[in-house]
Amino acid sequence: MTKKHRLFILLSICVVAFVLVYWLWPKNEKLPVLDGIKSVALQNVHGGEYDFKSGKVKLVTFFYTNCPDICPLTMADFKDLQAELKKEKIFASKVELVAISLDPEQDTPSVVKKYAESFGADSSGWKWLRGSLKETKEVTDDLKMQYKKGEGNFLSHSTTMYLIDENNKIRALYDMAYSKNPIDKKKILSDIRYLVNK
Repeated sequence: MTKKHRLFILLSICVVAFVLVYWLWPKNEKLPVLDGIKSVALQNVHGGEYDFKSGKVKLVTFFYTNCPDICPLTMADFKDLQAELKKEKIFASKVELVAISLDPEQDTPSVVKKYAESFGADSSGWKWLRGSLKETKEVTDDLKMQYKKGEGNFLSHSTTMYLIDENNKIRALYDMAYSKNPIDKKKILSDIRYLVNK
């Protein structure tokens, strides 16, 4: 096979790949469906169980109460989101904030309740959840969220948040907060409005 012939085949493959991507890529949809999640019920520390089949838009994040940085910074940003969603009168009725503990052994209901209070969480629309170790693993596996418990109370974890629509479809992913980089509240609120009003 000559060099010219190989180059022609390579170019042909590139053209075919481009055409396939162009035709198969979601068209004109602001927030295409990225994946779906199973309906799961976890303990709501403020009472009862929380089922993801709530029929509402959900912004989901993971945390553990001994987290020294990313989790509390993210929860402080969630407090701001809570205030904005209340202003728009969609908090609790159409949109829920959901925080799931990665460390149910340490994060007992009373510990999580106290933690939630420190962020001024309104439990009518900001759900604080925990499950057994097995249930926690099932939820994190479903969302492809990585975490590992290290020495002492330290836990390393990935820093993805999930925007989930009323049909339990993942519609967007965001980064949790860092010291000099809060979560993108403007973008998140815009995406939430889009899902609520579509």
